[in-house]
Amino acid sequence: MRTAARGFTLFEMVVVIAIFVLLAGGIYATVNAAVRATATLTEENLQIQRLNAFVSLVRRTFHNLPANARFSGGVRADAGDGFPEITLRDAPGVFAWGMGGPSAGTALLAARPRLGGGRELSLMLLSGSLSEMERRDALERGVWLRLLPDLREVKWRFYSVEQQDWLDEWLEGERPPLVELNLQLLGEEVPRQFIFWLPPVKEIALEEAPAEAQGSPPEMEVEVP
Repeated sequence: MRTAARGFTLFEMVVVIAIFVLLAGGIYATVNAAVRATATLTEENLQIQRLNAFVSLVRRTFHNLPANARFSGGVRADAGDGFPEITLRDAPGVFAWGMGGPSAGTALLAARPRLGGGRELSLMLLSGSLSEMERRDALERGVWLRLLPDLREVKWRFYSVEQQDWLDEWLEGERPPLVELNLQLLGEEVPRQFIFWLPPVKEIALEEAPAEAQGSPPEMEVEVP
């Protein structure tokens, strides 16, 4: 006597499908969370690498400034919005990169406003032969090279030996021995602080030669046999 083969009921199939959907959803959520965490860690590591590279570049540049380079810094107003800026004049080759890179006489390192909020440290190289009007036009229409984006706040300070204090502005003249950079990355609550040392430039005064050395050399008597 044959018995009919019993299949799955509709209710059992619905239960199996529901369990499969729950398992697939759990696996997707786990994988998606892992991918997002990996992307976040990668972006944070890239940001730290950019920061370390920028700090090393600035430290090396300040340490190797030419003896006749002029240094100034402060907050420059731009259309009602001020942003910190450092200017290096008479410094050809500063911040140059690659073979045959730009050899400008003036380098501007500014914390310019960032689209969407915040700041970004950018660099512009200008020719030292520009007039003041040409310089202003270049600042308005020139192309800035982004060095360090995604910043919340940036502040430069300069140490004065005479006043024994940190100043927010430094005029051209004698170089500051120390420059302080305070910046805060987007997503961080605690600002970071970096101190840069600038080697002093001393003028070497030539000592006056004695009067005897400045006169004509003494005559020598030659005996003729």
